[in-house]
Amino acid sequence: MTVQFKHVMLMVKDVAATVKFFNEGLGLPVKMSSPGWAELDADGTTIALHFSHGADVATGSSPILSFHVDDVHQTISTLESMGAELQGDVREPSFGKVAAMRTPDGHLLSLLQPAAVEAR
Repeated sequence: MTVQFKHVMLMVKDVAATVKFFNEGLGLPVKMSSPGWAELDADGTTIALHFSHGADVATGSSPILSFHVDDVHQTISTLESMGAELQGDVREPSFGKVAAMRTPDGHLLSLLQPAAVEAR
């Protein structure tokens, strides 16, 4: 199983304002920015900012550790056997398969099986 750490994700209420905070306040370079998603470079580590969609997503909470995986369903099965819990359904947007899981300690993980991996 191949797993690649991608970024730390923060759920935010205002992507543009948060980009300004990190860029102008801390000098972090902006890698890309849109109304719903932005990425900043923190000395080689990407801080991803994701717009919080609705009341079910708590902003200002723990970061989300994001990983790219070869097989999202296999990874879910492995992590569940170790005490993790799937949070919601596996979603299938155009860019791949996405799942959220909570570790036994309660931390959030985002798993993405990129569409390019699916085509292999």
